Amino acid sequence: MASAFEEDSLGLKLKGYAIVPNEFLETKIGIYTPEIVESILTEHPGIMDKWLNRLYTEYISKKKQCDFENDPVACFTLSAYEQYDKNFRSWDDGGLIAITLPRGRVIRVSKKPLITIAAGAGSMICSKCMSSFTDFAKFEKHCREEEENKVPAKKKIVKSYENAAPNPIWWLAP
Repeated sequence: MASAFEEDSLGLKLKGYAIVPNEFLETKIGIYTPEIVESILTEHPGIMDKWLNRLYTEYISKKKQCDFENDPVACFTLSAYEQYDKNFRSWDDGGLIAITLPRGRVIRVSKKPLITIAAGAGSMICSKCMSSFTDFAKFEKHCREEEENKVPAKKKIVKSYENAAPNPIWWLAP
């Protein structure tokens, strides 16, 4: 099914500061539903890379037009492309990219998702310890336990300061 999204006509464009699908991609999203498209793009981030690289090429082109040719239209739209550049760098570092759809819906895709669902196996993999789970409830419990393992160390530090006796030397000094 991912091959349906590898067509050259599909892609993204900027609308103000938002990243939106082009007309062809919007039609595909309408056919497949946003949830399915989000899961396909999460499993195949190379598709998003290709679309985002096209937008980045547009950004470089606009920047050259503004800087070297003094094109007022390119200079006017440059601020939106500069914001996109920040999003693109975040994507390269494993952050989320939000594709804004009509009626306020959003598709969020990351190169390194927080929850990894192995294709075909029906299992979830913890991105911290790489443990595999077939039941979502067990996976959720594991994630909570991972968070609790971090929190007690912070609580211990706070408790040690709360129970410590004040140092009598600091208030005796002249």
